[in-house]
Parts: sequence; C-alpha cells; structure tokens
Amino acid sequence: MAEVSNSVFARHIQDHNEANATAEHHWGYASRVLPCTSGEGTCAYLDAVYWMHDISMLYTFIMWGVLLGIAVVWVTLRGWRMGGPAARVGGLVDGICDAMSRAKRRWLIADGPLASIFGRVTRLQVAVLTTLLGYLLVFSLVGIVYKTWVTPIKGTPYFNTRTGLGGFSDRVGALAYALTPLTVLLGTRESILTFITGIPYQHFNFLHRWCGRIIFVQSVIHTIGWTIIEGKLYQPQPKVYGAWLNQLYMIFGCVALFFIFFLTVFSTKRMIRYTGYEFFKVTHSAVAVLYIGACWGHWDRLWCWMVPSLILMALDQAVRLARTCTTHIGTTAGRFGFHRAIATVQAIGGGESEEDVCIRLDFDFEHEAWLPGQHFYLCFPSLSIWQSHPFTVASSPDVSSKSQHHTYLLRARKGQTAQFKALAGETITTIMTGPYGPGLPSDTTANVLTVAGGTGVTFTLPIVFESLRQSLVPQALVEFVWVVRHAEDLLWLDQELGHLKSLLHTNPGLYISIFVTRKQREDLDPSSLAPISTTTVTHDPEKTGDSSLSSLSNYKSLQRLLLKDHDRFSIEYVGQHPSMSTIIDTFMERANKRGGYIQVFGSGPESMDSDVRKAVSSVEEKDGLNFYWDSRE
Repeated sequence: MAEVSNSVFARHIQDHNEANATAEHHWGYASRVLPCTSGEGTCAYLDAVYWMHDISMLYTFIMWGVLLGIAVVWVTLRGWRMGGPAARVGGLVDGICDAMSRAKRRWLIADGPLASIFGRVTRLQVAVLTTLLGYLLVFSLVGIVYKTWVTPIKGTPYFNTRTGLGGFSDRVGALAYALTPLTVLLGTRESILTFITGIPYQHFNFLHRWCGRIIFVQSVIHTIGWTIIEGKLYQPQPKVYGAWLNQLYMIFGCVALFFIFFLTVFSTKRMIRYTGYEFFKVTHSAVAVLYIGACWGHWDRLWCWMVPSLILMALDQAVRLARTCTTHIGTTAGRFGFHRAIATVQAIGGGESEEDVCIRLDFDFEHEAWLPGQHFYLCFPSLSIWQSHPFTVASSPDVSSKSQHHTYLLRARKGQTAQFKALAGETITTIMTGPYGPGLPSDTTANVLTVAGGTGVTFTLPIVFESLRQSLVPQALVEFVWVVRHAEDLLWLDQELGHLKSLLHTNPGLYISIFVTRKQREDLDPSSLAPISTTTVTHDPEKTGDSSLSSLSNYKSLQRLLLKDHDRFSIEYVGQHPSMSTIIDTFMERANKRGGYIQVFGSGPESMDSDVRKAVSSVEEKDGLNFYWDSRE
C-alpha cells in the first residue's frame, strides 16, 4: 500500500527526502515528518490533523473498552447468579439484579417509540441504540479542531483552504471501521454474545441492522467530506480531484461505499419482500465479505478492525458446519456416514387465502435430544443447498430415546416454502443445524402461561408439556392459550392437542384456552357440539372442498378437539384478536392466589407480541416474573 502512503504525504505536503528529517509514528496513519518545513499555516494544519487522528484512535479504543467492560461485568453477574454458596442467594447483588429486572420489565419491554422507523421493538432495544448513537455523535464532534488555514501554492496563483473537515471525516471513517466487528458479532448465528449474556442470537438482529445503517451513514459522511476537500478546497481544480480519484486506495473506497449501500438497501424489509428472502440470504454474507475486503484495501493501516470481522464470520460458518456434521454423521442401522432425515410433507388447510395453508413436516432421526422451545435450521437440498430456515420443533424431545421425533409447521407463502404445497403427500430430504435458543422453562418454574398465535404454537406447546413434567406440585398453574384464525387450524397438531386435553384430568392446575378469530362453519360451532358418534357426523367434504377436512376421520378428530368436555378447557369464537390484557390479568389473578414464581412465554405475530409485552409490563407480582417472547425476525 505504498501508493496510499505517498498520497497522504503529498496531500499533507511532507517531504521524506529532506535533510535531517525524522519520521514520527502515528498508529493507523502515515508517519509524521519532523521537523516541518512546509510553512507556518501548513505545519499548524498538520499539527491539528495528527492530533485529531490520535484522538480518533483513542475514542475507538475507549468504545471497545466500554463494550468489553460491560461483557466482563455481565459474565461476572451471570456466574454469581447461576452458582455458588446458598448463603449468597437473596444477598445485596441478587437484590440489585432483581430490582433491575423488575424495572426492565416495568419500563423497558413495552413497544419503543417511533415504530414507523424502528418497527415493533422494545424500549430497551431503542434505549441501547440511542446510547450508541449518542456516543458516536458526541465523539464524532469532540476533539475536532474547528479552524481554517489558507495557504498559497508555490509557483501558482492558487490557495489551498485547509479546515478541520479532514479530521472530522477521518474520525467518522475510523468509527465506522471500529463498528464493523461489532456489527458482525451482532449478526452471527453461533453468537459469542449469546454465550456471554445468555440472550438468544436472534434478539441482536435489531442492533445488527442498525449498526449496519450507522456504518452506511458514516461512510457517506466520510465520502462527502473528502469530496468537498479534494474537489473544492484544494487547488487547482479539476486536476487535484482527478488525480485523487485515480489512486488505488480511492478506487477501493468507492467500491466499499457501493457494497455498504447494497447491504443497507437490500436488507430492508421492503426489499426483502420484493427480491425474496432467498436472494437476501445468499447475497448478504457474500457482499459483507467483499465490503470488508474493500475497506482493507481502502485503508490497510486500520486492518485491526477488518481481521476480527473476517475471523468472526469464518468462525460462525465453521461452527455451523461442525454442528451440522455432529448431528448427521454417525452410525445408523450399522452404517457409518452422513445420514439425512426424510420428512413426510402434509398440507393442511385451504381456506380464504394461501396463507391459510399450513405445511406439516414429520420425521424421526437418531441424535441427542434438544430442549423444549429450541429451534433448528432446516435445509432442503432438493430445493436449494444455499439456504436454510429456522423452525421451532413442535414435538417434545425424548431424553430416554436415541431416536427423536420432529414435527414442524410452516406457512406456505412465497419463496421456498411455497414449493411445499406441490410436495404434499410426498417425502423430502432434510438436513438440520442446531439446536438454537434457550431451553424453557427453567427448573424454578411454579406457574407458566404460554400465549401463541398461529404457528407460534410450535414454540409454546412443548413448553407446556415440559412444565407439566417438571411440576413438583400438582396444583402448579400451567395455562395454554392458542389464537387461531379458523377452528380447522387445530388439525395442525390434532394428536398433540388431543393428548394435552387428556392431561386435564390428572393435572388440576392445567388450563387450555383457544380463541378463533375468524368466521367458522355452523357445524363446527363449539357451543352446539354433542359427544362424538358416527350418527352425528353429517359433514360432506366433497361438497365443501375443504382440504383440511377431506376425510371423515379428520372431521371427527376436529369435533373431539372442539368439544367442551372439561371446565378448564374453553374455546371461543371472538371474531377478532382477543384481549391479551384480559388473558394476562386472569392468569395473574389465579397465579397470585397459588403463589410462586411466574413465567410467561409467547410466540406469534408482531401485533400479539406488542400486546402481550404491554400487558406484562403493567402487572404486579409478588414472587418474581420472567417474560420471554420467541422472535426470529
């Protein structure tokens, strides 16, 4: 990168060939030539430039020092809370942590402001982003020399105008470089941050996206600043500007700006919907690597931020591959090798729109059991080897068995998932990576409420079964709430739901509440259903053309699910989304009477997420409450 150094020397009017000249090293920048003999104005400008650069490096290190300090404190507190002498429990540290947890739930888990800009995210996420933006704004402006130097150009009638704009532009660029490893870290699936904090990787996606957008804005400001300097303030023009653009480091800079523009634009929700998730997934990582390489080519003296970024990306991919191999490579039926799962495909539904069609995948595979609430990334090689999608396992793991049964539900929408409708009744090769996510509920659970919307039930149903299995007190409250569009949607998990209903007789603390939000057929009105018998079945599937009820057995199964045969089982046609506040308040009233720790889990549409978070933030609890919403945006 000698060309880069020479361009800096020329721009700063420094002559390394002068007699008695010495080079003063400045980390991340070209060395300073001393003594300065370029004139009083130029020397004063160079003093300011190098001072501003040194301050910029200091600010980038301070930023990472704060981040690492937070990580150390977090790990220390997690270790304190997770283990140690029983005498520590309930002490000062635990009290402070509990108070902070209550304050977070009370004030920070509700929807944040400016939803039109940030989307449906919590106040906590917006607060963290605002803190980061505040740091970057303050330290982009502090330590800049706000002064102007006008110096004549020898042998010409022109003058160079030198200002603090160069130092400011470099400051913004340096902070963008320093943010790159953090942005990569926030976007990895095999997340080091998850290991440190215990927070699932998907909850960092919001900050990952916004850090990328911040880098884009910083890159644009950096480019505009130096374009003004080289295209206007330096003379003569257009000679200076043309020579500047022809330098190799500038070509790399323009390429890097194009790549970060591509990453920013094509990662927006609107563009992902327009181009398809598959295009986004294939291009995002590849272009990110090219962007990092172009940044390195643009200013290799700050390689210290690019190398960790590449290492983190490589480690993420390597660990993914290792986890896939660990799951699929082994001995099955006496044969060692790479074994793929073979899933049966079943299409269920077909009501008012294509979104009413749900695809159910089932297969058995020999591997270690996962934990309830966890999810796998599934790849279907016959459709594409370049992409995988996260799906929560609707079935419960069996720790006593080598072979595990997997059940998944997915909406047949656009892209790859739409192809499953044509595969109904067939089988498809499946490759898994995982599991990911926390195992729920915790062993301290006494009362559990799960709230699911649509296919979000795949997250909550295994947690309910696990809560009942863990329960040491039969009276412990476990409530299962499922909101569906149509009563026929219960056929997605008819056997599992039927088994859950059968547990009502042996678990006095179990409640099941189902809400149907759209109009249903009269012959499926829960209030009019009688005990099942062959004489009560009058439905003719051939006349209705309803694929979800295309057999007599399906219709009878649905009638059994809808039948109100227990006082702790309810199913209501509400015609709209039920009030989450009412559901939460009713549960809390029951739970407070019983006493004990409370956990609330949920998964479903963003609107339901917002309603549940708002309701949870307003409740009063005595013995502690934990809330977790499964979101993989």
